[in-house]
Amino acid sequence: MEKLKKLTILHSNDMHGDFLAEEIDSSLVGGVSMLSGYVNKVRAEAENCIYCVAGDVVE
Repeated sequence: MEKLKKLTILHSNDMHGDFLAEEIDSSLVGGVSMLSGYVNKVRAEAENCIYCVAGDVVE
């Protein structure tokens, strides 16, 4: 067990061109810039992190 390492896996799928964040109830949600910020934050905090993208990005 001492040789086991924690692995963080991030995944996005079928974004279908939903690239821009939207303002909902005075908060920005969604969009590639918000996703990128989250992925970068997790990568900085997690020693072993993989980000996988599957499905359609552009429709």
